[in-house]
Amino acid sequence: MKMLLVILTVSSSILFSQNNSLFIPKDIQKAIDYETRSNNGEPGKNYWQNKSEYKIDAEVFTDSSILVGEETIKYYNNSPDTLDRIVIRLYQDIAKPGATRDRYVSSKYLGEGLIINRIIVDNDTLDISNESRDIISGSTNMIVTLEQPLAPNKISSINVKWQFKIPKIWKIRMGNYGEGNFFIAYWYPQISVYDDIDGWDMINYEGSVEFYNDFSNYDVNIKVPGGFVTWATGELQNGKEVLREDIYKKYEQAKKSDETIRIITAEDYKNGLVTSENEKNIWHFKAENVTDFSFALSKSFNWDGASVVVDESNGRRALADVAYENGTVNYDKAAQYARASVEYLSKELPGFPYPYSHVTSFCNGSRGGGMESPMMANNGAPIDIASHVGLIFHEISHNYFPFMMGTNERKYAWMDEGWAAFYPTEIVDRYAPNFDYLNNRVRSYERNAGNESELPPITVSYSYKSKYMRTGFYDRPAIAYNELMNLLDREKFKNAMLVYINRWFGKHPIPLDFFNSINDAVGEDLSWFWKPWFYEFGYPDLTVKNVENNNGNVSATILKVGNIPTQVEVTFEYEDGTNEIVNYPASVWKDGNKELVIKLEPSKKVKSVKVGNSHIPDSIEENDVFLLLN
Repeated sequence: MKMLLVILTVSSSILFSQNNSLFIPKDIQKAIDYETRSNNGEPGKNYWQNKSEYKIDAEVFTDSSILVGEETIKYYNNSPDTLDRIVIRLYQDIAKPGATRDRYVSSKYLGEGLIINRIIVDNDTLDISNESRDIISGSTNMIVTLEQPLAPNKISSINVKWQFKIPKIWKIRMGNYGEGNFFIAYWYPQISVYDDIDGWDMINYEGSVEFYNDFSNYDVNIKVPGGFVTWATGELQNGKEVLREDIYKKYEQAKKSDETIRIITAEDYKNGLVTSENEKNIWHFKAENVTDFSFALSKSFNWDGASVVVDESNGRRALADVAYENGTVNYDKAAQYARASVEYLSKELPGFPYPYSHVTSFCNGSRGGGMESPMMANNGAPIDIASHVGLIFHEISHNYFPFMMGTNERKYAWMDEGWAAFYPTEIVDRYAPNFDYLNNRVRSYERNAGNESELPPITVSYSYKSKYMRTGFYDRPAIAYNELMNLLDREKFKNAMLVYINRWFGKHPIPLDFFNSINDAVGEDLSWFWKPWFYEFGYPDLTVKNVENNNGNVSATILKVGNIPTQVEVTFEYEDGTNEIVNYPASVWKDGNKELVIKLEPSKKVKSVKVGNSHIPDSIEENDVFLLLN
């Protein structure tokens, strides 16, 4: 086949609109004016963020499923503002009868929520009665009025005693899973984020919208009955004291081993307590510069681990470990799936060394679904291998987004879920080669793309109230990232992502910071790509508008019907059953082009012309083939 000519037909009105810069909301423009943000995607010279230091002592009463805790928080006001109040999140208040929730819950599953027994702010004991003027409770947010406002560069000290019932039936991302197995998250009074865009984050926790937390330090003691093993965010400080000697040695061995070490087995439990022989043990963990803290415990789970070098420059290793009921489907190999996930993220895409010492995947026994927190995941146990590997990888990847990159998932869920949906592609295909991960993700997006209730991802996440949130948070951004990688090529895409990551590691980027960082890294304004994929209603659709055959020359016109740009693949099928394929990146549409005309001299008689393939989204496939010969 001899290619003669490619002609692009341009719409001038579309060209004008697509060359405009991205819309900047007024509150974000204000941050740019104050130079906490910048127009090129870098943190501004006046960028700041607050933080806390948590000292927590908690006890889990496993028989009654109650957690009792006391914490002392040092809250650092690094902002230029004087704060007359502090907002504290009480996540478990979602279980109170009057709380706002985004799903129906039977009243028999509701209760008292998180019970505050005492709160002291800067040595001032506050009145916690319903009539108090010191405290205003609004669903899952508690507003504490400060008698002495907190000036810039000052510290407030807060002491809280609390307790709550760990849910057994209505479990949202955490709870008592029976048989002595618990995953504890969303569990302690936590200082909300005060930032340069919104001030205090007042968005309620209603069940679906998830994280936005400061980077803080944690020093946590967890008291549990003897025989219970505890896994948590951060570093175990007293492993020798709480683990049986042989178990501790295997734990240390796993930190250095490429191969899976069976740290605790069913046989180990038969040989007696795998922990110290105390009525109760206190497990001590520390974590620095992380956005949250969670933990899990079990008196019967297997524990496997393997490690991997995540930073070749210094040989630093990270432990990938899993905790699961003996005999759980696929989990005997899960430590290696987790290890492969950490290695891929560190060395392939995004290619940034895994930032923490470990990641623990705890299996709660359900058939699917998972929930992430820093260095921890609360996973189900899918039966098919593709879903299993995909789930392990997905939750581990959240350690990059939103935990390392502290994005506001309450407003921009696609900034982390989209990446967690995109990155597993090659690892899932490695272990489940017949599944075709990308094809399944494309099909999922196509089913909803362009429907009335499908919202552009830029829509703040707490506004989503329909089933289409998975399209906006997961599918559409994941496919957009794949199209972006095709557009830039893999290496340029990877390098641009590393620019973004290095700029915003341990900070709070917003969408414009991401878009502008990528633009800056590649030296090109990609607004023509960002706008339709992230800001506009619409769908991708290419069609073979017409094919002309004149004296042996074939002219195929590809029409861009949908507004969302994609790469182009055109297959010319010959009457003998062979075919030729030509490819173009999505940049053929960047100047507002609506048509792509391909003129060629085929060596054989063309039977049909088809646009697209199973990895390129196209919402209306009925118009993808043009037949010349029947």
